[in-house]
Amino acid sequence: FHTHPPSQTFPTMPANAEAEEQAAIQEYCRQHDVDGLVLELVEGLLRDRPETQPKEHFAHLLRMQLLKERNTEVSEIEMCEASKASEVPGRLLINLFEATKNIISEIVPKDTINIIIQETIKLLKADRVSLFVYDKRIDMLVLNASNLEHPIRVKPGQGIAGHVFQTREIVNIPECYEDDRFDQTFDKQTGYRTNNLLTMPIVDFEGECMGVLQAINKREGDHFSHVDEILLENLTQHVSIALRNAEVYRAAIVTSERAGALLHMIQSLSQDLGVQSMILTVTMHANELVQADRCTVFLVDEQRQQLWSISTDSGKEIRIPKSAGIAGECATEGKLIAIPDAYADPRFNQEVDLRTGYRTHSILAIPVLRRVPVPNSASKTLAVIQMINKQEFDGAIGKFDDEDIQVMETFGTFVGSKLENSTLLAPPMAQETEASQAFGVSDRTVQHRSSVKAYSEGQRDQVIQESWLEETDSNSEDSGEQT
Repeated sequence: FHTHPPSQTFPTMPANAEAEEQAAIQEYCRQHDVDGLVLELVEGLLRDRPETQPKEHFAHLLRMQLLKERNTEVSEIEMCEASKASEVPGRLLINLFEATKNIISEIVPKDTINIIIQETIKLLKADRVSLFVYDKRIDMLVLNASNLEHPIRVKPGQGIAGHVFQTREIVNIPECYEDDRFDQTFDKQTGYRTNNLLTMPIVDFEGECMGVLQAINKREGDHFSHVDEILLENLTQHVSIALRNAEVYRAAIVTSERAGALLHMIQSLSQDLGVQSMILTVTMHANELVQADRCTVFLVDEQRQQLWSISTDSGKEIRIPKSAGIAGECATEGKLIAIPDAYADPRFNQEVDLRTGYRTHSILAIPVLRRVPVPNSASKTLAVIQMINKQEFDGAIGKFDDEDIQVMETFGTFVGSKLENSTLLAPPMAQETEASQAFGVSDRTVQHRSSVKAYSEGQRDQVIQESWLEETDSNSEDSGEQT
């Protein structure tokens, strides 16, 4: 036992009372084995040499010893989980509780991602944090980082984050430039130096890996400690719940927007529209249904074997050969075409992109088919709706998924019923005959003459009667002359 410093003075006790106090203390220490407990704590401290304060580690050892004494039937897994929780100092547990509370309170996808990144930076005292969210539709990890304005995409298995996503291992690298798994390309491009990082998989309650959470450069200390691993592991459990809720919210918003777009489409196309209004209406509602960046509606001109449309910007007519490009293949074969990467498809013509500077990523071409076949016409395609570049919820460019295809097929069926009864695609006028060309009378003149009705039915009868009287008088005069 330590004696009190000389500077401190205490009331003097009688000799017999002091002896009794010493005897009581010794009896207490013997009864509770205080000497053995102190020795065990000191040995545990020297054995573990933890990164936490000695007092915090003493508290951890005492909690674990008390747990063992009170629960003799505790399994090894439960003891391991309890040990992890016990190692974290109380002040950090309070910070963890605040972080999880703030993360779960958000439901909007973009805001959820931002709050996850900010709360992880505060909890681990990291310089930067990256959140990789797995998107099943494109089979990619979408990277959202505290230093990025727009998300980027990473393939599963690519880099440390991709490796953690596939293996679900915790990767804690104290010195990145000494680890072969670390790719220095990003640091060389940006000038930023990554000294250490901690990467953790995000696994939901169903055991499915939803993404990866990565902390970069510990601000207080040389590297991320074992306690940081425990904190981040517990945080990712709540992150998985927040991401799941945000995904459900996003799906509900998309469904609501599509339902509204379908309702507006039905209302708009129920009206009697002209050519340009029809094309503009279909284009506008197709964009709303699947969040496409651009949309073009091509009508089929069987007489000229062309696809034609009207520019929604200038109002000018656009015509291309019926068999040209992806839209031509869709119209000719009457089949749906979905291309996730236009530049990887040999059918895509890159000349338009090179000329305009626009980049085409994904394409979806939907044929609008006839329900009733037309005599002397082998083609069943009325039109082609071609959409370019799927706009994701976060503003990035994605690919058109099965839900988009299903919605657009329904949309194409409705548009087909409207076009089939419209004069937009009426059979073209017959070509000029050889007789009309020989006599110099065009079919347009013949059509004009036949369409002009100068008289009503009553006037027409009067003309016929007058003509008959004139003919009778003429015959009488001829008979008199002959007589």
